[in-house]
Amino acid sequence: NYRTIRYPGHAAIMKALLNDLGLRHRRDVLKDIFESALPATLQDVVIVFVTVSGRKNGRLLQETYANKIYSRRIGDQVRSAIQITTASGICAVLDMLADGSLPATGFIKQEDIALDAFLANRFGRAYAQHEMVSRLAG
Repeated sequence: NYRTIRYPGHAAIMKALLNDLGLRHRRDVLKDIFESALPATLQDVVIVFVTVSGRKNGRLLQETYANKIYSRRIGDQVRSAIQITTASGICAVLDMLADGSLPATGFIKQEDIALDAFLANRFGRAYAQHEMVSRLAG
């Protein structure tokens, strides 16, 4: 499951703007509203929390990966966490495709890309953390 963490009431406000007021079809107006009414920030945080359960060597295991990604300077510009993670995921996969780490033809599912290889990639490193937490589930 993919979830986003937003402030209370966010979904209702977005529904009103996009659906009730029809601004999903008037993107220029929606953009003007957002740019004039909402402050921009580079102090966002992307939280990655993944838990997987399954059998490994006959034992039921659960592994958890948790990480926070913050805004930071890349080159001569400060980038927000959402900019970094959005670009890093796309660039890592394209980089792996270009260097032959991924098949050059056919459909590649996200789960077919090994996490270790993704995190070792120069772009995928944005998602890396220093310690992966694993624990025995039962």
